[in-house]
Amino acid sequence: MNSVSKPQPTYSRRAILHRGGALSILFGLGIPALSGSATARKAELVEAIASKSGLSKAEAQAALDAFIDATTKALANGDSVLLPEFGLFSVSQRVKNGSGNDSDGDGIVDVDECPELAAALDLGPGKGDQRRNKAGSRCRSADVVVDADRIATDTRDGAGLSKADAKKALDGFVSVTTRALQQSDTVSLVGFGSFSISKRSARTGRNPQTGKEIQIAAKNVVKFKAGAELSKAVN
Repeated sequence: MNSVSKPQPTYSRRAILHRGGALSILFGLGIPALSGSATARKAELVEAIASKSGLSKAEAQAALDAFIDATTKALANGDSVLLPEFGLFSVSQRVKNGSGNDSDGDGIVDVDECPELAAALDLGPGKGDQRRNKAGSRCRSADVVVDADRIATDTRDGAGLSKADAKKALDGFVSVTTRALQQSDTVSLVGFGSFSISKRSARTGRNPQTGKEIQIAAKNVVKFKAGAELSKAVN
């Protein structure tokens, strides 16, 4: 008896499939990914941004490359960099160990979530934790802002993105990356760095006003691990 193949459903947003040990990331379809194991790499991210924004893959890649280039140059210059509604990138001054490497091995570039990303990921500050409140304030006073105007200017001699299309691309990046992080996936841009969710354990801190010890609750945070090219640029 011959089997009849059923027609496959279509989606308004394209599923992004990355085969690396049968990993699949289904952006925007409401289908759970493999929590903690799936990784979205640059090609998948570009395709997802293009699908989300309605731009071509070439335009999406041009915008993403412009963001990476502008952010890398600003950080290398010692400036903090804001991607609106996402996060603030900055170079931390970390203690070096005896071998001359960073003591935690995670690179020296930090990302503090802006309030919009923190809210989307339900990353409210724990009791007594002032760091994220400060990050929200810093997001309004960054040295460099990588926005639609900046991307349109930086792609003028290449893709020639308009301000409107540059905004679509940046919004697409924020949306797709946020969606991946909500599913505990990792977004990796080789050379630049990777975004993931990390569990910060409960710890003892001090009230900055009184100096008294307080217990800071455990919580999830966005972790950024700088890639080799970015780490080299800021050292």
